[in-house]
Amino acid sequence: MKRIKSLASIPSNLQMFTGIDIIGNLKQLFKFPTQMPGCLFLLCTRGNCVATIHLTQYELRQNSMAVIMPEVFFQITSQSQDCRFTLIGFSKELIRHSTLFSKTIEYTPHIFENPVIHLQKEVAEIFQESFKTIIKAQHLSDAFITPAQIDLIYSQIILTLGNITRKKEENSQVRYNRNQEIVKELVRIIVQNYKSERNISFYAEKMHLSPQHLSTTIKKTTGKTLTDIISSFVIHDAQAKLRSTELTIQEIAYSLNFPDISFFGKYFKRYTGMSPKQYRNSGK
Repeated sequence: MKRIKSLASIPSNLQMFTGIDIIGNLKQLFKFPTQMPGCLFLLCTRGNCVATIHLTQYELRQNSMAVIMPEVFFQITSQSQDCRFTLIGFSKELIRHSTLFSKTIEYTPHIFENPVIHLQKEVAEIFQESFKTIIKAQHLSDAFITPAQIDLIYSQIILTLGNITRKKEENSQVRYNRNQEIVKELVRIIVQNYKSERNISFYAEKMHLSPQHLSTTIKKTTGKTLTDIISSFVIHDAQAKLRSTELTIQEIAYSLNFPDISFFGKYFKRYTGMSPKQYRNSGK
């Protein structure tokens, strides 16, 4: 896989992206929390790493598959020197196509709740060989893999992983308590709305809870305030745009529903200790 400096360098009209991380480039690509523009499947083929997905830390080791859904933040915080991946990604537009969505909606909640799946060695080998075959096919003419085939490739991966995850849940009989369920539901809603909504009462109303009850539950369960969780999505999004896009600071402010650049600047500095311009120029 050639070195990729940022996800923004991947053509926006590309429906499917594949590669083998031969040199350990992914650690640099995801050094900071990065919001996934599409759906990424990462199969760990060697070594191990620690990654943050959806505000939760996970360990990936050989034969682990990580699934990062669109708009979810992903970061590799540490990894062994020999850590390597085979990967395949799909555009957000493709997987949100109405037909494809209806085929996979039954399975995606299981994967969303369990984004890292530790596969049996034999199953991981099947995925690895399948990914390699797709990578080889992509090097042939554009007509070799059609859009309809890309739909089927994504559906097959989701359906297979969904079945594996669901069976593991049934076998382990994992049950979340009410507070954990509230946190998971809240994060789902924040992912969908943080760009336009930062008001606690909005999320409380969405979840049919009082603002006080929601805030208390979140603090008790996560150790973080509701405002901190919402702001982490906003700030990570802003940092990603400042670091890897040519958008002006004003355009970034408007994209996150701030009334003006001044308000955005104060908000950003409150959580990062520097202005948006200082952050962009720092190269962090």
